[in-house]
Amino acid sequence: MVQTRHAEGQALIESCIVIGLICLLLMGIFQLAQLFMAQEILDYAAGRGARAKAVGFNDFMVSKTVRIGAIANAGALMVPEHSGGGPWIQWTRQESPRIPHYMQSDEWELDFILNYALWDTIVWSSPASGADILHFEVNQAVPLMFFSNVFKAFFSASAVPMQGVADIENHYPLYLQ
Repeated sequence: MVQTRHAEGQALIESCIVIGLICLLLMGIFQLAQLFMAQEILDYAAGRGARAKAVGFNDFMVSKTVRIGAIANAGALMVPEHSGGGPWIQWTRQESPRIPHYMQSDEWELDFILNYALWDTIVWSSPASGADILHFEVNQAVPLMFFSNVFKAFFSASAVPMQGVADIENHYPLYLQ
């Protein structure tokens, strides 16, 4: 007579482990995609800032241009007040008309027209001024969506420092002679 063994739940445990590993893999892929997107946005903001600097804008206008170029990395919309949630089209409808006003405003008006939670983490620099080629850098510590505690354990931070770079011909001295 053949003896049968009763299943002890081993297949259930193995399935849970595999599902957990697949979820970790998908979250890791999503996190990498977010970091690649953040890098592209920083490069775009650096390009906009370099162009603004190359045509002779002052540092205040360059800062506003870089901030507008990096809106997608700027986090939650704080001004105008937003209840959170809802489709992205609602956010776009609120912020798009304010961008021209933001670009035309003075320093004391900026935070009352348009503001984001992470705009203060975006820093730009243009080390070589007056050269034929203008080098422009935009730096930001991009916060992680997943694995921030794991990243913090190894690197003592929950954000990844990233840099966008643009090099452009510096031609504003030709116009200002």
